[in-house]
Amino acid sequence: MIRFSNRSNPGQLNAISLEEQKTKNLTQLNDSNPTHFGLGIEKFGTYVPDPRGSETAREALANFLKSRKDPISPSNFSPASSERLYLLSSTSQGYSWLIKLLCDPGEKVAYPSPGYPLIPSIASMEGVEAVPYFLRFDGSWYIDLPYLEKVLEDKSVKALVLIHPNNPTGSYVEKEEFEEVERMCREKEIAIICDEVFYEYSFSRTPGRISGFSSVLTFALDGFSKLLASPQMKTAWIEVSGPEEEVKEALTRLDFIADNFLPNSWFQNQSTPSLLELAPEKVKEVRERCMENLELLKEAFSKPGLASSLIVPDGGWSALVRFPATVDEDELVKALIRQFSLSAQPGYFFDIPFNCVAVSLLPPTYETKSRIEVLIDTIEALSRE
Repeated sequence: MIRFSNRSNPGQLNAISLEEQKTKNLTQLNDSNPTHFGLGIEKFGTYVPDPRGSETAREALANFLKSRKDPISPSNFSPASSERLYLLSSTSQGYSWLIKLLCDPGEKVAYPSPGYPLIPSIASMEGVEAVPYFLRFDGSWYIDLPYLEKVLEDKSVKALVLIHPNNPTGSYVEKEEFEEVERMCREKEIAIICDEVFYEYSFSRTPGRISGFSSVLTFALDGFSKLLASPQMKTAWIEVSGPEEEVKEALTRLDFIADNFLPNSWFQNQSTPSLLELAPEKVKEVRERCMENLELLKEAFSKPGLASSLIVPDGGWSALVRFPATVDEDELVKALIRQFSLSAQPGYFFDIPFNCVAVSLLPPTYETKSRIEVLIDTIEALSRE
């Protein structure tokens, strides 16, 4: 049984709350909701707070998620349900809530490295230590499973983060890897937090979604930032799955956490159903752009004798360009800034253990072509110094 944090325990209902539950059509003498008295803006209707987001929006989201039928383990899968969904303002907020739910201050969450440095930052703000486990590279990325098992032997580790696919490596959690991860988490009673925001943007095949996994308590994160290529929409969600008893307790505690924030606006609840209808076409458009740019990169780096090379991602919005250790990452980026007004994020920003820069696959192809030519030429020049 997963042990939840002490700080997420809502406690027992007091005597007044218990009595209120027995009474229908109760009137509150201290009701301070202006929409109950015709004082709100009529267009927005009556405000009925729901810590999970409006039922209408969650029903639409559940139906959308149920239409995506590619679980990583079909025999251990629970279809999405509106009762197991929480609407949020961002996946970052989702991480924050889940760390509150699973970890007390001083405890630990395990996260993949290399990776985007968001999780250590959020964990630190929650008073929790983020401990890395490693993705290794031997021509493709893979989880160092023996090292991960050692990390999870620490009883203060309460949650394991999977990023599926990872950013910026573009590597998915393979099915065989997940089977081992699932075994470790089940044996050690550790919850899984799976970030699937880039899942749709695959370039070949995918091993299957982890969202909905039912053998271990699992929290899947996704949202419109990537699904609609619209980070300004500020809509994301948590999908909860796993053993029934643990899910029930997790929902009770998440309700308590969410009720302290109530992040869902009227606009968010109203727009979610119609925005979900736009997702398939938008994903198709963005994926095609990324694949066009990836093909362009493959061609550019196919020239013989280059000092740099392309690490081909399996999915996501980025690719990594690797170059020799004799070319300093900072010097390369400074040269790009000074000579071409171009900047880049070097590999050490993500704790990548070799020299590289991350390249976006989102720009129009003509822009990508000219920028990559500049990058290749600059690396060549520095490698000869």
